[in-house]
Amino acid sequence: MNPPFATPPLPHANILIVEDEEGPRESLKLILSPYYNLFTVDRAEVALEILKNQPIDIVTLDLKLPDGHGTDVLSSLRQMGNDVDVIIITGYGTLQSAIDAIRHGVAAYILKPFNVSELLEIIQKTLERRKRLCSLHDAIQAFGSLWTSDIDSQSAIPHIETLLEAKHGDLLEHAKRVNFYASLLAEHLNLSQTERDIIHLGAYLHDIGKIGIHDRLLSRDSTLSNQDQELLQCHPSIGLQMVANIPFHQSVLDIIRHHHERFDGSGFPDGLQGDAISYPTRIVALANTFDNIITGHGQWKGLPIPEAREAIRLEGGKSLDPQLSDLFAKVVW
Repeated sequence: MNPPFATPPLPHANILIVEDEEGPRESLKLILSPYYNLFTVDRAEVALEILKNQPIDIVTLDLKLPDGHGTDVLSSLRQMGNDVDVIIITGYGTLQSAIDAIRHGVAAYILKPFNVSELLEIIQKTLERRKRLCSLHDAIQAFGSLWTSDIDSQSAIPHIETLLEAKHGDLLEHAKRVNFYASLLAEHLNLSQTERDIIHLGAYLHDIGKIGIHDRLLSRDSTLSNQDQELLQCHPSIGLQMVANIPFHQSVLDIIRHHHERFDGSGFPDGLQGDAISYPTRIVALANTFDNIITGHGQWKGLPIPEAREAIRLEGGKSLDPQLSDLFAKVVW
């Protein structure tokens, strides 16, 4: 007997369905059972017990459960150190719940009634991404080992490049360009070698949190809604969480969390202003802005270098350090 829904072959996986309403639960079972091993529960407590004892790859999670809220399950999962991928499927979605979910690193956020083809595609892509990231486990471990061995930052870069490229090729190319522009500016500043290493590493790592953001939000071809923008703005916080257990210099962590702060205090996530933003962060933030101007990313339309230099100068005192803006406009050609 053929499966009820046509779909390409999908990777073998174990999926846990957490849904208290019988109708949606049975629908998910019907859709997914031809392709996956399923576990189905209607309570948070039972779901967490299964996750402790079974090798689950994906959880489809309703936010409204009789013995708790879906975000409580997410929090418990992360406290347990469980790396299972979670897809929220809910009829009670709000902007705040979506932001809370993405902060917990969910793979997708779907509103009921869901589209069957879209659901199957999301699961397939999540499993493919999971497989890629699992294959990078050794690279992550090696990266951590290199850093704790007090090696120079240059030796760690190939591991960062592997991580960024596995998520999205544009992330790696953007990181390389930001590093180039930041290094160009650093050459004209009186900085120590340690400061140069911090800027070099921070430029590569500044967008590491986008590994935890849905691929759709990273595509330059996508038109982002206000809600999408809110979710995308979580990436500095996600990035800091991702590297929290690696003993980076505090200034590297500052770059990851604060590269979207603005000199005038209107940035995110903390609304820092002026000198409250660390000097290395201001350098990387300028390089990041220049690359966005050149490539036409975010609010910018791609500009040739002469116009981009002037745009950088005009951002001085607004989004960027005015002294750094003036200097960069003089040295970049």
